[in-house]
Amino acid sequence: MTTASLNLKHRLIYYVGIGGTAALVHLAMVYLLVSYVYSSALIANIFAFFTAFNVSYFGHKYLTFSQLHDQKTLKLPHFFMVAVSAGAINEGLYFLVLRLTHLNYMLALFLVLSVVSIYSFILSRYWACR
Repeated sequence: MTTASLNLKHRLIYYVGIGGTAALVHLAMVYLLVSYVYSSALIANIFAFFTAFNVSYFGHKYLTFSQLHDQKTLKLPHFFMVAVSAGAINEGLYFLVLRLTHLNYMLALFLVLSVVSIYSFILSRYWACR
């Protein structure tokens, strides 16, 4: 099956796999920065976002959203805008969850990343792919 013939179900599988990998990179970076560099979780989250962005962009460009049936491709400026807006939402939600709950910072980040990934998929598929 070529990427051109992937239906939405298969694209979602790719999205979850690549997004999951980017999320693991994100989580690992936050953990390492908090545990070994003694950064605050919110500052570590910003650095982790930029690292995970690269994993996400290249994975989605070459797998999830490559050669859509309507010949749209993932454009870096659009994907970057989606990612930056998702990153801002991520940071805002993360701040709120950390301040308003007693959740561990890693569990809080996992929950926030899960919620923001839905927003990111919809915008990536229908706006960033032009």
